Amino acid sequence: MALNMAMLSDKSKQIFPIRTKTACPLKWNWSTIYFNSGTSSSCHRTTKLQIPKDNFDSFHNLPEKIEDRKRMLDGKWPTNTCTYCSKMEEAGGFSDRKNQLAQQTDPDHNPHELEQDPTAVEVTPTQLEVYFRNTCNMSCVYCGPHLSSKWENEIEKHGPLKSIGEQSEYSIMNIQYNENYEKQKNDFWNYLKEKNRYKAIRTYMVLGGEPLVIPELYESLDFWEQHPNDKLVFEFTTNLKATDKKIDSMLARMQSMVDSGAVYRFKIVASIDALGPEQEYARHGMNLKQFIKNFEKLNMTKGIELAINSTLSALTIKKLPELIKKIEHWNSERSSDRIVFSFNVDESNTNPKIFGPGVFDDVLEETIKLLPQKNVREIIVKRHFETVAKGIMSAQNQPEKINAMKRYLTELDARRNTNWTKVYPWLDKL
Repeated sequence: MALNMAMLSDKSKQIFPIRTKTACPLKWNWSTIYFNSGTSSSCHRTTKLQIPKDNFDSFHNLPEKIEDRKRMLDGKWPTNTCTYCSKMEEAGGFSDRKNQLAQQTDPDHNPHELEQDPTAVEVTPTQLEVYFRNTCNMSCVYCGPHLSSKWENEIEKHGPLKSIGEQSEYSIMNIQYNENYEKQKNDFWNYLKEKNRYKAIRTYMVLGGEPLVIPELYESLDFWEQHPNDKLVFEFTTNLKATDKKIDSMLARMQSMVDSGAVYRFKIVASIDALGPEQEYARHGMNLKQFIKNFEKLNMTKGIELAINSTLSALTIKKLPELIKKIEHWNSERSSDRIVFSFNVDESNTNPKIFGPGVFDDVLEETIKLLPQKNVREIIVKRHFETVAKGIMSAQNQPEKINAMKRYLTELDARRNTNWTKVYPWLDKL
């Protein structure tokens, strides 16, 4: 399939109707709801905003979100919320905003209000991403108690991590517990039912914790069975740490829901960053053999859209080329759409940017060569990866942060009976 980069910059192909130089579809069609803290945002890079206790229905049209949309309509960047993309675009990079514009290929994902008024700023979301609770069966090195109950239990047992101090991600003292959790969850289901808003949703995404171990995943399945939407893609992100019985049961239920028209299709996003012992260390509690077995079962099941999301961490980035090759092998076995690859960069204690030039250059360049370009989506991912890789390779070496990272891993080892120096000898030598 012959494709070229001009396809990504041709404004005539842009589906999102607002075409100012700062407009982002996420500000209009997307809301992430964090039930654990009672907050909402329109992008994972923007500020979380408190949802009023007495007005849950406003979560997508909070005053700050409306103001951001107005600024974008004027071609201005929102104040204090979109700095990541604005800085990346100022440097000539391919930002998340441009990524979203290039990815959106269906006008049905635009809020219906824009059909009548392309300047509307109070709109109905079409894409919902929900974090319910932090229950999780793993404790990834770059995660924390706010997203993992395993992390929370570990800190309750051993106390705060002395190597990094009372940082909010790693301190139980600073976890936001939402006393209105159950009420807001009920308000959410009622919001979808009122005015038949559920019919406007095109993508519904469940995150965790770990969705396969939280009851809210099954509440969500119940809801959409009872409120069918044959245009809906039901998506959840999972570490695939589950028994054969649970995977088989989930597959059977998903197939039944698709066959009955309760949803259009399911998309499963599997979280994995690398292969080998580096992966099991970084994603503590992971059984790589079990992950591969479960993923390959999904890969052989028709009708499921599959994706892999990787966190670019200093602990796993050297093994990323092996993972890309493995994904291509899995693609060769598929009879339907290709596996979607996406990624994010760890911005916490194992941020690869702190190492500066030379440390990861070879693997990043090899990864760029290996990333496929067999459809528009893959071209977008590759272009985005090139921008991020350039930032990692040109970042300033920060030895004090590298040493702090080593102290952090050493403290984790004492709690987890692990040994980072054996898994990462290259890091031990720095």
